Amino acid sequence: MPRRILMFALSAGIVWSASQAIRTYAQTGPDWPQWGRTPQHNGYTTAVGQSPNQQLAKITFDPFVSQEQAESGGDLLAHYQVPLIDGNDVFLEVKTGHYKSCDPPGSGMPFPCGPQAWDTQTWNERAYTWQNGSLVELWDFQSDWKPEPDGDDYSGLYGWEPVFEAAMESGYVFVPGASGSVYQLNEADGSIVARYAPFGTKDPHTFVSGPLTLDSSGNLYYNAIRLNGTNPWTSNVGGAWLVKVSAQGQIQTVSYSTLVPDAQTTCRQDLPCGSQRPGINVAPAISSDGQTIFTASRAQFFENINYMVAVNSDLTPQWDISMKGLVGPGVPVYLVDQASSTPSVAPDGSVLFGVTGDDGGRGALLKFSASGEYLGNFNFGWDSTPAIYPTGDTYSVIVKDNYYSNNGPYYIAELAADLSTTEWLFQNMTFNSGHPDGYEWCVNAPAVDANGTVYVNSEDGNAYVINPDGTEKGQLFLQSAIGAAYTPIAVGFDGKIYTENDGDMFVIGN
Repeated sequence: MPRRILMFALSAGIVWSASQAIRTYAQTGPDWPQWGRTPQHNGYTTAVGQSPNQQLAKITFDPFVSQEQAESGGDLLAHYQVPLIDGNDVFLEVKTGHYKSCDPPGSGMPFPCGPQAWDTQTWNERAYTWQNGSLVELWDFQSDWKPEPDGDDYSGLYGWEPVFEAAMESGYVFVPGASGSVYQLNEADGSIVARYAPFGTKDPHTFVSGPLTLDSSGNLYYNAIRLNGTNPWTSNVGGAWLVKVSAQGQIQTVSYSTLVPDAQTTCRQDLPCGSQRPGINVAPAISSDGQTIFTASRAQFFENINYMVAVNSDLTPQWDISMKGLVGPGVPVYLVDQASSTPSVAPDGSVLFGVTGDDGGRGALLKFSASGEYLGNFNFGWDSTPAIYPTGDTYSVIVKDNYYSNNGPYYIAELAADLSTTEWLFQNMTFNSGHPDGYEWCVNAPAVDANGTVYVNSEDGNAYVINPDGTEKGQLFLQSAIGAAYTPIAVGFDGKIYTENDGDMFVIGN
């Protein structure tokens, strides 16, 4: 195994905090180490999942769910970290601190309260291990990370809490921190190995924005954004960057204005668009050879001025393509900060990315070639990072296909690689008078295993396992989930299924 010595220099923005300075890389890494499992965010695992026969564990990671739902009239508008899995160990986002409810809920008074005060919460990365059939806490790391501020009734995030998303490699867990920084923790005990701080450690208006991504060589990529402290969404950004921390600990940054240099040409001179910046919950995706990073950019003031962006691994620009008008003449597509869609890289090097539109809350899954040509789209249900199942010299794409405007129907769809053919549609069969066409799928990053079996969760409170032919393999009811958050799902190498439902993490299996 190669061993890499971390280079530490205060001038490079790296803060020492521990004596351990070696990062090693195993040939077989953790079971599920980051958003979408792989650096390509394709939700694919070489494991074979178990059947959803019984509940094996339950852990509450967000104790404020009832208060959060009260503020939004019953919906849970939060994005959550996917459970990270490494053998017997499981790593969760756990919220502590205090949630300041409004009085009455939803009134916005006394200000600040509810989403306007969500920074009174504390985000922790907590480690558990399996012992005698139960998950036992190992350690807890309290991060100083805070989400971007919500904004007001007319701009900002509209109550949708941004995601706190760690990533791990063998032996280390990387956790978002304050001021656009990232902590490197020892996986065994949660101690700080290093803190990477490209923007210093005393800037409360610079944020780690979206999930962290690790490539197969141990290079870390993430987005950061600096907002105006008084008017974060009605003022232009103070900066927006793609950050790289190499496996040797060297920090590089590149501005989004450099990555999308011609964006201002699409805006009227009398109506400034604002600078380009990443979507709030977008994670960089990495090509299989590690040479290209894909991300998505939008104008600060206009979510329909947006780009798919490719960047070389040395952070020099490779290409960008405007997403405006791709679906059809006059058909808008939006990169909204309330979503958690992130780019997915297919086996042929092409890139898939979900955007929203005007079609009853639906949008389009867009496809681009590795060199930046637009290849087509699939009209789909919004806010989903697709899973990709490789089959011989081709692959299938798994994505949710919700129809919102008429309360359904709601499907999970498996598509051919070119997105033009639907291989199967699966509809959950939980119906009642209030939901005659079923319940929507609230998964935002499905999983697919070595056999092509698909794992998803639904607002009907069940986790579902779908056979490779689109028939149901099994389901397990967890708890009522009406108004549930859009959440990811993960599968361990032993086949255990890790799913989330209303602020609780459930482990299910045989």
